[in-house]
Amino acid sequence: MSAPAMDAAWLKGKQVAFTGRLASMTRAEAATVVENHGGIFVTVVSGHTAFLVVGQEGLPLNSDGTLSNKLQKARELEGKSAIHILSEEEFFERLGVIDKSGGVHRLFSTAQLCQLLRLPRDRLRSWINAGLIEPADVAQGVGLFDFHQVTCVKMLWDLAKSGVTAQQIRRSLEQLGRWLNNVDGPLARLARIEHDGRLLIRLEEGQLAEPSGQMQFDFGDQPAIVTHCPEQHLATADEWWEQACDQEEAGRLQEAAASYRQALLAGGPKAEICFNLGNVLYALGQKAQASERFRQAVELDASCVEAWNNLGNVLAELHQREESLDAYRESVKRRPDYADAHYNLADTLEQMARPAEARHHWKAYIHLEPTGQWAQHARRRLAQSSRPA
Repeated sequence: MSAPAMDAAWLKGKQVAFTGRLASMTRAEAATVVENHGGIFVTVVSGHTAFLVVGQEGLPLNSDGTLSNKLQKARELEGKSAIHILSEEEFFERLGVIDKSGGVHRLFSTAQLCQLLRLPRDRLRSWINAGLIEPADVAQGVGLFDFHQVTCVKMLWDLAKSGVTAQQIRRSLEQLGRWLNNVDGPLARLARIEHDGRLLIRLEEGQLAEPSGQMQFDFGDQPAIVTHCPEQHLATADEWWEQACDQEEAGRLQEAAASYRQALLAGGPKAEICFNLGNVLYALGQKAQASERFRQAVELDASCVEAWNNLGNVLAELHQREESLDAYRESVKRRPDYADAHYNLADTLEQMARPAEARHHWKAYIHLEPTGQWAQHARRRLAQSSRPA
C-alpha cells in the first residue's frame, strides 16, 4: 500500500483504527489524540477506514498465530479502498506526538522491562542467555534493551506455549512484512526457537517440552526459550481495558465483554469502555444490552459521534426507528463530516418512506465519500428519488 500524501489537514475527517498493543500510550489516549487532530477513531476496519495503525508492543497476531482480525480485513480491502497501514511510530511522528529522537525506541533496563511487562526477572535472563534478545546499548555496565524487541519475544513465547506452529507464525510475519519494515527481527528470533517446524518451551525443571506437554530430549542443539510462569492477575482498569481490546480483536467476544466489565468495575464508568462493550454485546447478538451501553457512552461523553451512530444502528434493528433517527441526527450535528452517520440516516429515512428527507444526507455522503460501492449505492438512491412518481 502506498504512503498517503501528507499536508496540514491530512487527518481531518478520516477514520483511524488501531490494531495490536500500542507501546507509546494506551488505546484510550490514542483515540483522544486522533480526535484532537480532527480524525475519527473507529474500532472496526471497513471500506471507510483511512488508516490502520499497528501497535509496536509485541506483534499484531491472534492467539492462533494468524494476523489480527483488523489486518485480515485490511488485506481483504486491498485494491478496493484507500486504506493505509502505518506503524505506531510513523503515525504518531507524522502527528508530531512523538519525535524521532525518542519515540517508541526508548531503551529500558532489565528491571524497568520486568516491571513494565510484569515478567519474572529470571525469565528475561533466560531469553538473554538463549540469545533471543541482546542489549541495544550498554551504559555504565548496565544493558539497555529495546522495548519492541522484548515484547516480540514475549508474544512468540506465549504463542509457543499455546501450541501455535512456527509455520503459521512465519506466514503471518511475512504477510506483515508487506506493509511494515520491522519484522526481520521477529523472523530471526522465530528461527532461533524453532526446531523441525516446532516451537519448544523450557520448563522450570530445565527440560524441553512441546506445548502439549510432550517431553523432548535436549542434546544441546535445540533452542531453549523461557521458563513457565503463571499469568499474573490483572488489577487496574487500564490493564483490563488493554486485555479486553486484545480479546475483542481476536474474536474472543465473551471474554472481551467480561474484561470490559472488569475495567468498569476497577476504574468506574468511562465512555470509551462503554462504547467498546456496546460493540461487543452487539456482535454477540445482545442488542438491547448494547443499546444501553451506547446510551451510557453518550451520557458520559456526548461528543462521541461513533457511539451516537452505533446507537442509531442498534435502535433501527430493534425497530425503534424514530429514536434511531434522533441518534443519527445527533451524530451529524456534532460532526457534519461524519460520512457513516449521513449514510445510515439517509438509509433509515428511505426505509421509513421519507425519501425527500433522505436526499440531503445522500448528497452529504457522496460529497464526503465520492468513491466506493457505498457511494455508488447512494447515487442510485438519489437518482431514484429524483424520478417523478
